[in-house]
Amino acid sequence: MDLNTEDQQRVEDEVRRMVAALRARPTQEKEDALGVEIANMPPAEREHVTAVLLQMLSEDAPSAP
Repeated sequence: MDLNTEDQQRVEDEVRRMVAALRARPTQEKEDALGVEIANMPPAEREHVTAVLLQMLSEDAPSAP
């Protein structure tokens, strides 16, 4: 089942919130909680997490000269 645009945005916001919390003060507990939170998402939302994380990586990557 595909996610509609609203659901995709909601998942993206959740992932960005979780990653920001982890980056602000990284702990093993936060990392574990992030994994559990993602694992508990419905399958369609979990699949979208990958796209969000890849987008975040591309945003963080230095620009090619």
